Amino acid sequence: MQIPTPNPDVFETQCWACHIMNHPQELLAEAFDHATPGRLRKYIQWTLQAAGEPRICTKEEPGQLMVAWQVINSVILAAAALLQDYEAEQPPHTNDPHRSKLRLLSRKDRADPYRVFRRFFKYQSATLWKQDLNRTLGYALSRAAVDDTMNLLPVYWHLTCLVEAAWVVQVRAKAVAQPVAALQSA
Repeated sequence: MQIPTPNPDVFETQCWACHIMNHPQELLAEAFDHATPGRLRKYIQWTLQAAGEPRICTKEEPGQLMVAWQVINSVILAAAALLQDYEAEQPPHTNDPHRSKLRLLSRKDRADPYRVFRRFFKYQSATLWKQDLNRTLGYALSRAAVDDTMNLLPVYWHLTCLVEAAWVVQVRAKAVAQPVAALQSA
């Protein structure tokens, strides 16, 4: 009998980034290099619109939508890990990043993006989010519409806020890392 080995790809990045990432900040940087928050917001909107109607999503290639949902799933897993670290450390806040890319975050959410992470996982667990992502993508790529058990508006709101909050965390981490790198090279 074989003993199962632990999955080294805890953030499920190999399917879209072609390599395994073990650090949530590294994952967020790679995710937002792959797609901007605005582009991910569009993917969420297009997929949920198509899932709510008995039609196939034609705004984007199915493969591109699948990759976008894999990126969003990885961002969800990274947010869960970052929230656990944040609850333990409570790092100081830095300046507000570019507001033009943020559509749904309030001033309080921009000041503390981990509030959004807490609200996101209070709504439902990462496992249930993964199930909802898979269900929604399945509906978006078929001619079936979402049944009455799934309300798409809160899904859109929570996913979009999560992407924007993750982007704020990533921009702040990059801003903190740049001065440190400049001091180390001097």
